[in-house]
Amino acid sequence: MMAVAAHSIAIERRIFDPAVVTVRAGEPVRLKFHNLDSELHAVVPERWLKGINVAVSGNGAPEFDGTGLHRVVIPSGGHAELQFTLSRAGIYRYQCDMPGHEMQAMIEVRE
Repeated sequence: MMAVAAHSIAIERRIFDPAVVTVRAGEPVRLKFHNLDSELHAVVPERWLKGINVAVSGNGAPEFDGTGLHRVVIPSGGHAELQFTLSRAGIYRYQCDMPGHEMQAMIEVRE
């Protein structure tokens, strides 16, 4: 069984920290988002999780559409954990789509 690459991402002052997480293609990944702000935030993958099996846990509210995970809304003081595997190298962006928030970050997948 392959080890899971676990990464913790703080959401604070309308910033994802760290802004870049690097993983290997084909390696299971666990991203744990912690909302340290006093407002709601969301994690919205820009369609790169389309058709990919994603396990979601924590007290965030996941939203799914016909292609898979669309976004996860995370309450103040809350957390959401996403576990998935990306098989292709590349840069995969995600953002917060709450009104007025311009937060963006990325996952860099290397061979």
